[in-house]
Amino acid sequence: MTIHEQFLMHNEVVIVTGAAGGLGSELARILAAANATVVLVDINPKALAALSDELAAQGFSAVAKVCDITDAQSIETLVNDVDSQYQRIDALVNCAGILGSNDHMFNIEADEWDAVMDINLKATWQVSTRIASYMLDKDIHGRIVNISSSLGGRAQLKRIHYATSKAGVEHLTRNMAMELVKKNIRVNCLAPGWLATPMVKEILDGPEGDHWRKTIPMGRAADPHELTGALLLLASRASSYMTGSVLRVDGGYSYRGIECDF
Repeated sequence: MTIHEQFLMHNEVVIVTGAAGGLGSELARILAAANATVVLVDINPKALAALSDELAAQGFSAVAKVCDITDAQSIETLVNDVDSQYQRIDALVNCAGILGSNDHMFNIEADEWDAVMDINLKATWQVSTRIASYMLDKDIHGRIVNISSSLGGRAQLKRIHYATSKAGVEHLTRNMAMELVKKNIRVNCLAPGWLATPMVKEILDGPEGDHWRKTIPMGRAADPHELTGALLLLASRASSYMTGSVLRVDGGYSYRGIECDF
């Protein structure tokens, strides 16, 4: 196998949760371009259909599956549907997540805290556990890639629930990796920083754009293609001797100190 071929995913089926979002859709595009069959999972059927049509128009293999990843029965239906269609799941990318409000800890309500934890952390555990069980039943040497954030490794004001959930995702990655290491399923984590999605571009082009650019050592958001190498490393067989790793792709953002604005 050549160096290039290690990163390709011919005839492999990859589930991407949160595929209708800005980051999730970019990750799905990268995987599709690497010749994976991408199962696009989200609760937004319209956005899923648009992404599926876009990838199909480019000659890529993708299918849309509406699923509520906070609901165990919905996850079970997803796994059964994918098994019926493809008879295998080779990799899972857990990208679904929400930010929550931009506010101090004193103003976060318990129901909002629970919603962030349920989607960002609990659902990552719930989906991973079901799909890891499927991989074991099928004797598949699978890969799970959890998506964290630069805030999983640093503090930032007004994001206490989001940052805590992503720190949890990183520790969940390490624990799942150790539980599955003898079962030929590897679990790693990709932690991106600012990505030039339409929402981020709006922030960086807005009145506080200069402030936020100064907090990024490289001074800019990442172009989506700049996640390609890291994602394909973790999702493909190229990372055969990696498990429990957290790979940060954030222009150095996670290594700055907290911004003190109070």
